[in-house]
Parts: sequence; structure tokens; C-alpha cells
Amino acid sequence: MVSKDEENRKNLDPGLERCFIRKQEILKRLSDVPGTIRSVRMYLKNIEAKKRFSNATWTNRQDIIAAVTSDRGVGFAECIASVNCPEIDLEKFASPCKKLIGNPLGKALLILRQHQDSWRAPLIEMMEMALLDLAGKTEGIPANYLLGLDRLWPVSGVHVILSDQPEEVLESTRRAKKNGKTAFIKVKLFGDEKTDLDVIRTVRKQCPSDETFLIGDVNCGYRPHGSDIPEEAALPEIAAHMKVLYEAGLDACEDPADLSVDGWMNLKRQTGALKLIPDEPLRCSRKSIFSIREGMGDVCNIHPDSAGSIIDAVVLAERIRQLGAKIMIGDDSLAGPSASIWQQAASGLHAEWVEATEKETESDFYYRCVRHLATDSSTNPIQIHLQPGFGLDLDEDQLNKECTRSVSF
Repeated sequence: MVSKDEENRKNLDPGLERCFIRKQEILKRLSDVPGTIRSVRMYLKNIEAKKRFSNATWTNRQDIIAAVTSDRGVGFAECIASVNCPEIDLEKFASPCKKLIGNPLGKALLILRQHQDSWRAPLIEMMEMALLDLAGKTEGIPANYLLGLDRLWPVSGVHVILSDQPEEVLESTRRAKKNGKTAFIKVKLFGDEKTDLDVIRTVRKQCPSDETFLIGDVNCGYRPHGSDIPEEAALPEIAAHMKVLYEAGLDACEDPADLSVDGWMNLKRQTGALKLIPDEPLRCSRKSIFSIREGMGDVCNIHPDSAGSIIDAVVLAERIRQLGAKIMIGDDSLAGPSASIWQQAASGLHAEWVEATEKETESDFYYRCVRHLATDSSTNPIQIHLQPGFGLDLDEDQLNKECTRSVSF
């Protein structure tokens, strides 16, 4: 299988050449898996949950769980199709997948890759993971092995706090302590220094630095998209904010501002011990592998639903390590099977931490459908026992009852 990005490999540096070789090895391995795609089913769950960010507020999100059937079994995965759009047309969202039906599994994967510029990235990523789950079940081996991830390292889930209200931050921090989830805590920051300091100090009063690695995600709040302030002029002030937040107890900051690659490198030179985490510059994986550069940050976020492909994400992870940075796996508020998938990938990639974990109260509907999982994110490090595929077995009759609506092709 050859994708558009693999057609032109002229003038690649040796590191990128190794990445492309690895991608070809994965794709060749998958092209040989037997089985023909018989049907695709998608289940939509409208999850009501308010989440506030510096650049937006979510009041609900549209969670999709896909089931792909071949003559050899069923593969599952999940994506977030939209936010604040409960009226989403599920059939329109799912309809591109009709092209997969009747094709061998390897050809179905190739079809997905051929449409990376025209189909929505979350849809492609979800369907690729479902096909990988199915391929692993067909071969009787973990999907991680099909991705070339043949070893597990301990990986912890992140307790995420999405609030600018000190009392809510305090309550969530106490809950993390009670549940033994304080190794890594992530707070949403808002691009307002006073508000952000209140959030950081509230967490630190409960969780000292020797207990908790504290991550802040500003969603580019200190220089938003479309800012009329030139990047070069904005950098000193952004760096000054970062130093203040670090002194207050922040260990790492994700996407502090909308910056070019050069801007990231310049900011890193000015922020000292604070670890910088690029996220947006790594979207999507198959493109960012060409643009990321050494010195952009300390830890790079491979972000579910924005990676566009778990295969390309694995290859991007290799490139990140070549450039001297570490890896984290983010989240897109996943509540079901893809959280488990990304936990397994995070462990296989030796990630520093993984945010994609099942959610209190929000994942209840999903757990009622689970027959079997290969992961348990209720403890840290996350318990992982690899099974064929991604070890996902769901009761689709129950899933149909739990979800808002469904479609089948």
C-alpha cells in the first residue's frame, strides 16, 4: 500500500527515510491480513457535559462508536464527530465508509489513506483503529504488534481539571488525591495571568511538586489565533507569563500561544526550566512529521482525533524521538473504546503520560456495553493486558439502547 505522502521521497534526511521505511513495514503487514468488510455500524451518543477552554466552551459533544464487521469478526473504535451540535447528521457523517464495504481489509485501509485530504480526520482515524482492532483479532495478535509496538512500558493517566473556578478546581484536586491520580494533573489555563495563577496555586496547595507533575494547557490563550500583535513583538511578554506561571508551580505548558515553528524555538530559549508542549503544530501526524524541528519543545503531544491516523502517529513518534523530545498522548474527551486504544498505544510508545482515559459519569453508558477491555484506567499506572486486536468486546444491542441514534451500512 502506497499513500500520497510516500510517492515523493526525494531529498529526505536519513531520519525521515527511517520513518518512511517503518510506515511501509506497518502497511505491508496490514495488507496481508485476510478478511472482507461486510458492514459498518455507527452509534451516536450525545454527551451533555460542560467544558470550558480559553478559546471555547463545550456544552455537549457528539461521541461516535463504530463497529466494522468482516467475515472474521468485529472491530471497534470511537471519535468525537462534533461539539455543541446534537443535531448532527449521522448518516452524512458515516456515509463515506460505504466505500469500504466489500473490500479486503488491507484494501479498506488503503481507501482510508487515499482519502486523507477529503474525508474528515476523526472519521479516518476512528475507522483505521477499528480496522486495526479487527486485523489483530483476525490474526490472533495484539494490534500494538501490528503497529510494531512489541513492548509495554508503564504509563499513567492524567487527571484533567477543566475549570477557572477555584472551588471547582479544589474539589477536583481532592478527588484526584482520593483516587490516587495525582502523579500527573492537567489544568486548563485561560490566557489571563491572574486566573491562571489562581488555578495553579489551588492545585499546588493540595499537591506539592514532589507528588504531582502539573501541566497547563492554554489553548493558545496568550496569543490567540488571528492576533494582530506580530509574533516577534509578542514573544517577550509570552515568555514573561510563562516564567511567572513556572514560579507559581507549573511544570509544563501546552500551546501557550499561536506560534510559528521559529516562534516555538525562540520561546523555548526564553522559558528556562519550564517544559513546553507543542500540540497544534503536530496536527495532523502525516504532515507535521515534515515541519517539526529540534528545539520546539520538551514533550510533544500526539492528539487523538487530530492525529488523523494512528499509523502516522506511531511514525511521528519515531520522528519526535529522533529530534530529542519526549512523547505524550493527549485526549479529545474520548469516553469509550478509543480511550483504551490510545492507552495501549501510549504504553507501546513509552509515552510520558496519556490523557485519553475513560471519564467519570460520562463513560457510564459505555461501561454498560463493555463485555471485555484490555485496559483499566482506574489505577495508575494503567493496567494493560494485551489481547487480540485492541481487546475490545462490546454488546451492540446494549450500545444501541444506550445511544441517541445509530446507522448501519
